[in-house]
Amino acid sequence: MGAGQSVNSTAEVAKLQNENKKLKEQLETLQASQPGGKKRMTMAVRESTTETKFQRPDRRGEISAEVRKGGQWTKKDIPKDASVEAAITKNVCGSVLFQKLGIAEQKDCVGAFYPQEVEAGTEVIKQNEKGNIYFFVESGQLDVLVNVEGSGPIKMQEVKEGDGFGELALLYNTPRAATVKATSAAKLWCLERSTYNAIIQHYKRQQAERYVEYLKNVSCKATAGDTDLNLKNLSPAELQQLAEAMEDETFNKGDVIIRQGEKGDDFYIIATGSVSVLVDGKDVATKNSGDYFGEQALLSEDTRTATCSAKEDNTMLLSINREHFVELLGALSELIDRKQTDATDMSLKGTDDHGTTRAILFEDLDIKATLGCGAFGRVKLVTDKKTGSTYALKCQSKAEIVENSLQDHVLDERNVMLAVDHPFILKLHNSYKDDRYIYFLLELAPGGELFTFLRKAGRFNEKAGRFYAAAVLLAFEQLHSKLIVYRDLKPENLILDGKGFLKVCDFGLAKVVTDKTWTLCGTPDYLAPEIILSKGHNKAVDYWALGILIYEMCAGFVPYYSDDPMEVYQLILGGDLKFPSHFSRAAMDLVTKLLTQNSSKRLGMLKGATKDIIKHKWFAGFDWSGLLDLSMTPPIVPKIKDAEDTSNFDEYPEDDTDVAICTEWDPQL
Repeated sequence: MGAGQSVNSTAEVAKLQNENKKLKEQLETLQASQPGGKKRMTMAVRESTTETKFQRPDRRGEISAEVRKGGQWTKKDIPKDASVEAAITKNVCGSVLFQKLGIAEQKDCVGAFYPQEVEAGTEVIKQNEKGNIYFFVESGQLDVLVNVEGSGPIKMQEVKEGDGFGELALLYNTPRAATVKATSAAKLWCLERSTYNAIIQHYKRQQAERYVEYLKNVSCKATAGDTDLNLKNLSPAELQQLAEAMEDETFNKGDVIIRQGEKGDDFYIIATGSVSVLVDGKDVATKNSGDYFGEQALLSEDTRTATCSAKEDNTMLLSINREHFVELLGALSELIDRKQTDATDMSLKGTDDHGTTRAILFEDLDIKATLGCGAFGRVKLVTDKKTGSTYALKCQSKAEIVENSLQDHVLDERNVMLAVDHPFILKLHNSYKDDRYIYFLLELAPGGELFTFLRKAGRFNEKAGRFYAAAVLLAFEQLHSKLIVYRDLKPENLILDGKGFLKVCDFGLAKVVTDKTWTLCGTPDYLAPEIILSKGHNKAVDYWALGILIYEMCAGFVPYYSDDPMEVYQLILGGDLKFPSHFSRAAMDLVTKLLTQNSSKRLGMLKGATKDIIKHKWFAGFDWSGLLDLSMTPPIVPKIKDAEDTSNFDEYPEDDTDVAICTEWDPQL
C-alpha cells in the first residue's frame, strides 16, 4: 500500500539518481570479494518483474508463487540416454536452486525432465509472458533477444548445447525478461515448476519426519538416580525446531568423530551410514541409522568414554552442541519429566470485533484521490460522507487475482488484518466486493512510506533505525503470538501516521502458520535462505527480514544486491555478510545474529523469542514503553496540512482503463 512523496522536478530526480548510484558503488565495493559478487554473463536468461510506468526508481514489488496444496507426490522418471542424464545433472548442479539439494532430490529432478523438440525460428519463450518451465539444451542453438522500445529486438547472447535458461520460473510466476528463439533445430529438456516444488516439498517433509522420529528415541540420565530425559516429551514444535537446528556433517570410512578421553560438548545422531564404537581400542559395538551417541554432552561437558569412527563412506551425522540446545529449549534440568502443555489455540479470534466502524457502507464513501498503485489495482483516499472521517481504500482487481491464482492470499490478508489490533499495524475497518474489485477500507496513514524518507536521506543514523526497527519488532511480537507470519517486510510496506509513528501495512502475503508453509513469496532482497531453497518456512523469515531492514536503514542499501534476482539469491545463500565502516559493533552483532542461515539458530527463534532481540545491546537504553504509548518523539515528523492532504504521496493519473468483470470468484466477506 501507499506510495512515496512526490518528486516534482528534474533536478530532484537527478539528485536521487546520483545518490542511488553512489550507494550502489559502495555496495559493489563491499561485495567485490563475495562469490557471485560480479555480474554473471553466463546466466542465459535473467527474468525480473516489470516496473510500472508510474513507479519511482528502486521501488520493489513483491513476488509470489501459487499457494502450494498438499497431497502425495508421484515420482516421474522420463527415459533418457545416460549421456543426456549426465549433462542435465552437470547443468543443474551448477545452479543455485539445485546445489543444496540432496543427491536423491537432484536425481529425481533430473529424472523428471521431459523432452521437447523445436524447429528453427521457434520462440521457446517470449518476453513479458509468464513462465513455469526451466529448459536444458541437449542440441541446437538459440538466441536471447530483448525487445528495446524504439530499437526492436537486440541479441544479448547465445544459448547452446549444455546450457540452461528460465531458471527463475522454477521459483515463481514472473514475466520473462527476454525472448529465446531457436536459430536451428534444437532438442530441449523441460522441468516444470510444479514438479520441482513437489519433489523438494516431498523430501523436506520426509526428512523432517525422519529426524523427529530419531529424536523421540533419545534419552539420557541427568544425574545418578534421577529420571531419564526423554526427548519424546518435547512438544511437536520443539522437536521440529531441534531437528532443524542440528547440523549435518559427512564422514568417510575411518574418520574419527569423537575420541575416548577427550572433552566434548556435542551430541550426535546417525542419519545415514554406520559408526564403530571402540573402548580402549577394542571394537565393542556398531551404531546404525537412527542411533545416537554423546548424549551426556547435553547435560554437561562430557568426557568421552569411547572412540567413535565412521564405518563406511558418506556416513552423515546430525549434531548439536549443549550451548545451542540450552538456547533453544532451556537447561536440561527444566525438561526432565516435563509434561506436554495444552495445544496452542490456533484460531484467529476477534474477527468481527471492530465496533461501529464495521457499519461504514461502501455507498457512504467519497473517493478523493489516488495514493498509490499496486500489482492488482490502486489505493485511494476516501472520506465517509456521514462523518467526514478519512480512510484509504485498497481496490484489487478480481480478474487479475484469479489470473495469478492468488485468491487465497487476498482472503488471508483480510482475515489476518481483522485478527490483529496494534498501534504499529495498519487497521482494517471493513471489506467490500463487486463484479470487478475486492475492496479493503483501511486506516489512513498520511505520512507516506518510510521508503521515501530513506531514499531521500540516503541512510538513517542508528538512533532512527532503532526507532523504526523497534516498532516493527513489537508488531511482529503480536503477529507471531497469533501464529501469523508477515513475509513481506521492506521500507515500502512501512508507512508513517500523521505524528510520524510507524505502521506495518500490506498484509497480502501474511498467513497463519501452525507448522510450516511452502509457498515462495516475499521481495527478492528480503527472502530468507529457507524460502529460496523451498525448505518450508515459518516466522523465522520475519526475523531474517528484520535483519535486512536494519542493515538497509543504516547503510542505505541491502546487504545482498544485484540487478539479477538469481544472483541476489546466490549471494543470500553464500552468506558472506559485510558491513560499512560506520556500523557500530552492536549493530553488526545484531544483524549477524538475525541473518543466520540456519533458521532455528536465528535470533528471535531461540528460547527467549523476541525478548532476545529486545535485550540485545543495540537496544540498550531504548524507551520501549515510551514507544508503545506513543509518547516518544519520532525521528521524522511528516508535514500534514489537513485530513485530506496527499502531499506525502506520489501523484498518479486517474484510472484510464476498464477493469474486467469477474463473476467466477465471489468470496464471502
